[in-house]
Amino acid sequence: MKLPNKLIGIPNADKAFHEAWYESRGLLNFPHPFRAVCLGPPNVGKTNTVKNILLRAHPPFEKVFVIHCDSAFTSEYEDISGEMLDEIPAPTEWEGKEKTLCVLDDIDTKYMQKEQKQNLDRLFGFVSTHKNISCILCAQDAFNVPPIVRRCSNLWVLWRCNDLDAMSQVARKTGLKLEDFKSIFDNLMTEKRDSLWIDMTDKSPAMLRKNGFEIIETN
Repeated sequence: MKLPNKLIGIPNADKAFHEAWYESRGLLNFPHPFRAVCLGPPNVGKTNTVKNILLRAHPPFEKVFVIHCDSAFTSEYEDISGEMLDEIPAPTEWEGKEKTLCVLDDIDTKYMQKEQKQNLDRLFGFVSTHKNISCILCAQDAFNVPPIVRRCSNLWVLWRCNDLDAMSQVARKTGLKLEDFKSIFDNLMTEKRDSLWIDMTDKSPAMLRKNGFEIIETN
């Protein structure tokens, strides 16, 4: 067989479950698997955002895991029938047979044990795309988001914070110009719970949005 003088697409069995945007797909029905960061101070709606994304997934997630530092005490995820964990499983422990969402909430990565840091790196860097898992990391501080999570995430949901250095770091990672980033927050994000959604999933119909649905246009 004669091959053409160009790269040809060769199917990857590990990625047969990958979804894509289509014309009528809902704006919060992000193609699976995605990797997201919800970043903002307490009580702005990070958990509510996670639940809204979960509710709008189609086809729905078949399994949901929530990794929480206070998994034995929190009740904020009881209404989604997810399995609560207090540690990040090793790559070999993820089955990959069902469409899965993994939420990491209030995880303090600065004090993680070495093995847990490695599991987090592998989850965002390999396991997600090869083992049928979308990931959402909820954090209050941009500097508590590990480098590999920043590199691999293709969805950011951001709330106003007072740390301009942290905001500028996020802006650089998403490709958004710092002046546009600041202008959006100064002019559009006027309420405490207003959030900027930066959607870098492949062929996204709306890269910049306010509160998930209101499309933002930039020059």
